[in-house]
Amino acid sequence: MLTLLVKSETKTSSSKTMTIEQNELEIKNNPHQSIKWGQPIPLSPILAPDCPYPVEALPSIVRKAVVDYQQYGQQPLPLIACSALANMSLSCQSLANVARDNYLISPVSLYFLIASGSGTRKTAADNVFSKAARHWETLIRKRREPEVLSALTQHQVWQMEKDSLFSQIKRATYTGEDSDYAKEMLDELIHQEPEIPLQPTLYFEDATQEALAIHLAQGWPSASLWSDEAGIILGSHSMQGNPTRFVALLNRLWDGKTFTAHRKTTQGFTIENRRLTLNLMMQPLILQQLTKQASGISRQSGFLARCLMAYPANSMGNRFYQEPPASLHSLTHYEQRVTACLNQSEQLSHQGCIQLPLLKMSMAAKQQWILFFNAVEAGLKPQGQWVDVVDFASKAAENTARLAALFHLFEGRHGDIGVEHTENAIEIISWHLQEARRIMPTETVSLQFSDALKLMDWFIEKNIRSTTLRTIQQLSPLRDKIKRDQAVELLVEHNQIRIVKSGSKTMVEVNPRAFKV
Repeated sequence: MLTLLVKSETKTSSSKTMTIEQNELEIKNNPHQSIKWGQPIPLSPILAPDCPYPVEALPSIVRKAVVDYQQYGQQPLPLIACSALANMSLSCQSLANVARDNYLISPVSLYFLIASGSGTRKTAADNVFSKAARHWETLIRKRREPEVLSALTQHQVWQMEKDSLFSQIKRATYTGEDSDYAKEMLDELIHQEPEIPLQPTLYFEDATQEALAIHLAQGWPSASLWSDEAGIILGSHSMQGNPTRFVALLNRLWDGKTFTAHRKTTQGFTIENRRLTLNLMMQPLILQQLTKQASGISRQSGFLARCLMAYPANSMGNRFYQEPPASLHSLTHYEQRVTACLNQSEQLSHQGCIQLPLLKMSMAAKQQWILFFNAVEAGLKPQGQWVDVVDFASKAAENTARLAALFHLFEGRHGDIGVEHTENAIEIISWHLQEARRIMPTETVSLQFSDALKLMDWFIEKNIRSTTLRTIQQLSPLRDKIKRDQAVELLVEHNQIRIVKSGSKTMVEVNPRAFKV
């Protein structure tokens, strides 16, 4: 029997559970009762509150910049911290690899997926913490412009000489003349192709899978897929047309493995020794679509598990205006470190991130990392702490090593990764693992919310303002009575619909605010 949650308007705002029949009886006994519609609650299986972000675990330079800016910008702390860490990843990812042991070696790049609604000032935070890297990109491009123009001219001359030799060989083939000399000249010329200096392109937003792949294969070997409106990327033609291929590319880049693109009409290319940071901030609805089983990015692909996820609580309603500080010295220090790290990557070439130094953990740091590894593994047992997020837990230890390496690099340390950086990385990755468990619904809950979303989409698409339970079962995507009842219950609980009595009929009314004006 379908059970609905009905709020009673009393001083204590108490609530009681009622069946459909009980709800009908109450309406019948109060025929003149008028219930005003409230704001619909977004459909989300995320019920538990988020844990406080471990800001004290951030490196001193990063922590001070994050805390100082948060006092002015008043965005959720995890949102700001993830933006700062993503820029740290971008600035350091071409400087080293990290080794967990002699066989487990990986890049230090990180992927972030942040859910944040409209009005949370996520764009402002992103602009602040990416300012230094964007400025560095512009500065280097301007500095190299004369050299690039000269190289392009030399390449045009080289191309004309090559075309001329091809023409001579072609003409000699038709006339029967000797072309050996022209062939020798061409063979020598082929190995003298002028190299055009690379210009850094660090940020990609509205990029198709192919555009990103081509740039990484032929352009600057260290970049980021970065957007404060991830719907632009996740709704792109390449993602909709072939999501599996796009996800495969992102997975290979995170792993630091070679990716070969084969084409039907033109020559293929290979992506090798490249590094990518990912920082996507999205509306909560987009995150929900990602977690739906029917989505192109399924959990089975392994993409979401590679990401550090966060869904910070909304701070709107408490962000009263205050004048900005005259200066934020801590932010200046952060920007100086970003610039210094990027300067070390200025000599990157077409060969990519090759012969990178290999960072290892000190013995004490390795012991702490092993304890964390084993603790997470123990939580994968039946009824264990991480049994609902096995995929995320399986990547936690590797993400910890990557983050510890980034702390080491960003602070300009030498030698092995220390125990302090490792312990701090464990604390932050543990927080993200808790977030994944809070955000990602279990399979049963996910299906129930997916069904509720399907039903709500049907109401909106068909412009159905009022209908019956029987009509829903006959015409909606949910023909199964149990699924229908579960979906209706969720929609009532979230103020998306309500059950009302109309004559002898029990009607389902849809909240008018759910329809776009």
